[in-house]
Amino acid sequence: MRLKPNVGYKGKIKKENRFLQKRKGYGVISKNNKRIAKNTFFLYLRMFVVLGVSLYTSRVILEVLGVEDYGIYNVVGGFVALFGFFNSTLSSSMQRFYNFEMGKAGESGISKVYSTGLWIHVGISVITVLLLETIGLWYINNVMVIPEERLLASNVVFHAVVFSMMLVILQIPYSGFILAYERMDFYAIMSVVEVSLKLGIVIILPFANADKLITYSLLLSVISIINSACYFVYAKKISGSLKLVGQIDYGMLKEILSFSGWNLLGTFAFTFKGQGLNVLLNYFFGPIVNAARGISYQINAAVSGFYSNIALAFRPQLVDSYAKGDRNRVLSLFYMESKVCFSLMLLLTIPVITETDFLLTIWLGDNVPTDTGIFTKLVLIGLLFGCFNQPVVQLAFATGRIKRFQIATSIVNALLFLTSFLLLILGMDAVSVFVCTIVYTIINQCVCVYELNRLYPIGIRKYLHGTVTHCFIVMLLSYLVPALVCHSMHDGYLRFLTVGFADMVVTPLLVYRIIMDPSERGFIRDIVLNKTKRHAKS
Repeated sequence: MRLKPNVGYKGKIKKENRFLQKRKGYGVISKNNKRIAKNTFFLYLRMFVVLGVSLYTSRVILEVLGVEDYGIYNVVGGFVALFGFFNSTLSSSMQRFYNFEMGKAGESGISKVYSTGLWIHVGISVITVLLLETIGLWYINNVMVIPEERLLASNVVFHAVVFSMMLVILQIPYSGFILAYERMDFYAIMSVVEVSLKLGIVIILPFANADKLITYSLLLSVISIINSACYFVYAKKISGSLKLVGQIDYGMLKEILSFSGWNLLGTFAFTFKGQGLNVLLNYFFGPIVNAARGISYQINAAVSGFYSNIALAFRPQLVDSYAKGDRNRVLSLFYMESKVCFSLMLLLTIPVITETDFLLTIWLGDNVPTDTGIFTKLVLIGLLFGCFNQPVVQLAFATGRIKRFQIATSIVNALLFLTSFLLLILGMDAVSVFVCTIVYTIINQCVCVYELNRLYPIGIRKYLHGTVTHCFIVMLLSYLVPALVCHSMHDGYLRFLTVGFADMVVTPLLVYRIIMDPSERGFIRDIVLNKTKRHAKS
C-alpha cells in the first residue's frame, strides 16, 4: 500500500518559508528606512545649526560691508559659479558611481571609481582656473557693473573665490565617497564646523583695519582649505579602498565622462538659470538689485536645504536599490521622498511667505534692500513647485541614461533665460524675472516627469493623483488658517507666533491624513510607538 504524500504538510512548510522570507525582506527594508530616518536626523540637526548661524552672519555681513559691497560679493561669486556649474554635476556623478559599484560588485570597484574620478577632477580644476583667470577676469574688469573705486577689491574677491572653487573640485572624489557610504554624521559635523568658522570671521571682521570686503573673501578661502583637508583625511580613514591605481581604467573613464557629460549639460543650464539671471539683473539694474536677490536666495538656500537633506538621505539607497533591480523598493522610495520633500517644504514656507516683511525687518533691521520682500515670496513659491524635481532627477540619474532627459531640461532653462532677457529689454522690472522663473519651473517639472517615465515607468497617473494632486490640496488647505490669522491680527511677534503655531498643528495633520498612504502612515506610527516604548522603559 503506497502512502500518499502529506501535501498539506508540505504546503504548510512552503507557506511558512515564504512568510519567513517576506519577514526577512521586511526587516531589511525596515532597517534601511531607519537608516534614512537616522541620516535625516543628522542632516536636520546640521540644518538648524547652519540656518541659525547663517541668518545671524548674513545680517552682520550686510551691516559691515554695506549694501553695495554685499551686492558686489554676491554678483562676483555668482559669476564664478557660472564656471563652476559642474561642481554639483561631478559630486552627484561620483556618488552615483560609488553607490552603483557597491550595489553591483561591493567594494571591489570603489578603488577604480576613485582613481578615475580623481584624475578627471584634477584636469577639470586646471581647465577651470585657466578659463576664469582669462575670460572671467576680462569680464569682471570690462563688462560687469561695478563702481570704479571698488574694482581692486572686486578683483581680490574674484581670485579668492576662484581658489576656493578649485579646492571644492578637488574635494569631490572624497565628499562623494563619504555621502555614498551614508556617513551623514560627519557631513553634519563638518557643516557645523564650517559655519562656526564663518561666525568667527563675522566677529573679528568689524575690528579689521584693512578693506572689509578683501579681508572677508581671503578668510573664507582659509576656511575652504580647512574644509577640504578634513574631507580628505576622513575619507582615507574610513576606507582602504581609496587608492590610486597605476593605470587609468579607460572603460570607467569613458563611462563616467559619458554620464557626467550629459549631466554637465543639464547642470550648466540650471546654473545659468540661477547665476545667469543674477548677472542679467546686474547688467540692467546694478549691484543694489543683486543685494536684494542675494538675500532672497539666501533664504531660499536655507529653506531648500531642508528638503535637500531629505533627498541626500534617500539618494544612496535609491541608486543601490536600482542597481540590485528591486523595482518595488525603488518606486516606494521615489513616492515617499516626493511626499516628504513637499510636506517639509510646505511646513517651512507658509510662515515665511505669510510673514516675510516682518521677518526681514527682525533679521536685517533698517538694512533691507528695496524689493527684497517680494523677491523672497516669489522665490519660495517657485521652490514649492520645484521641490518635486529632486526625486525625479535622482531616479533618472540612477538609470544612467540621461542624454535626452538633460537635453529636454536644458532647453527649458535656456528658454527661461531668453524670455527673461526679452522682458527686461521691453522695459519690465526685476519682479518679472522671478514670475517668469515660477512659470518655467512648472514647465520644467512636467518635462522631467515625462522623460523619467520614458526611462523608468513610474505610473504618471498614479504619481499625479496619489502624490502631486494630494500635495496641492494640502497646500491650499494649510494656507487658510495662517491667512485668517493675518487678516484678523496686527503684525508683530504675537501674530508671527500664532501663524507659526497654526502651521505646526494644521499642516502635519493634513499631510498625515491626505498625502501619506496607509503603509506610510503605518511606518510613521511604528516609529512613534517604538520611541514611546523606549522612553517608557527608561
